[in-house]
Amino acid sequence: MSITLEEHFLSRAAHSSEAAKDDPIHRFPTSIINRLVDIDNERIKNMDENNVAIQVLSHTPTNFLTAEAIIACNDELAAAVRANKSRFAGFACLPMDDPVAATHELERCIKEHGFVGALIDNHSNGNFYDGREYDVLWAKAVELDVPIYIHPAWPSEKQKEALYSGGNLQSDSNSATTLGAFAFGWHASTANTILRLMASNNFDRHPKLKIIIGHSGELIPYMFDRINKATTFFGMKHGFVEVMHNNIWITTSGMFDVHSLRCLLGNMPLSQVMFSVDYPFSDNKLGKEYLKMIQREGILDEDGIEAFASGNARRLLFHQD
Repeated sequence: MSITLEEHFLSRAAHSSEAAKDDPIHRFPTSIINRLVDIDNERIKNMDENNVAIQVLSHTPTNFLTAEAIIACNDELAAAVRANKSRFAGFACLPMDDPVAATHELERCIKEHGFVGALIDNHSNGNFYDGREYDVLWAKAVELDVPIYIHPAWPSEKQKEALYSGGNLQSDSNSATTLGAFAFGWHASTANTILRLMASNNFDRHPKLKIIIGHSGELIPYMFDRINKATTFFGMKHGFVEVMHNNIWITTSGMFDVHSLRCLLGNMPLSQVMFSVDYPFSDNKLGKEYLKMIQREGILDEDGIEAFASGNARRLLFHQD
């Protein structure tokens, strides 16, 4: 049985929010939206059919939500987790425009709701969180001993204009939206967020900070050696490899090919690598088949599969050996 960490939902507060009317999530097929808003019977049935013991639920990107809506999303998630404590855990969403408010909301969600961490967009309207004003948030995460999952976000208007428009590309087209998001753009942007945190010496100031990223490392493992050599210019006390191997955990959310996994395991210790699905944008059935493929291909032995599929997550999130 597996534990999956990047499994999404869409709250009623967000779905009905006037502020979120321009959220690209509404372009997804009705079948996806229906699965996003379901945090009950059909989701659990799908989990049962595909050997998923626990989903750690997190909200879809919150770029378009107000601080009040974010609090409502967390309260809605807490109710869903309480209703199915054995099957769901929660990652808080945070109002990242305001570091102090984000810190307070993180503490509230951990202490009052029992969440196991937070999942945040990789930027907030182009702000990448490496400024000193965010130290209060990182310090609180260390104090609470919870990880922060940094997830790709839709590009800001400035990013769309600079990178995903012009020539034959219209910024509001499906092609531009896809390129700027799940085809490539937001993965590269998330890698940039992680490297900016390193370049700003964030991990020197917070050496016990725990960060999770998904999608088999958001391109970083493929560039691992080159980044390692280049980041000597960052002046970090704790170097790139040390930070990656001690402060960063990586899930395979939505990535079900063995080639990317081999690259990931070639650069990261297994203890820092965890299975995930990215439900409902990816299918739990694909995840189930992926685990079988890993064993069939001999990439991991039985103990390795157990650590990858659930053991590492239990240790990180629930402090269980």
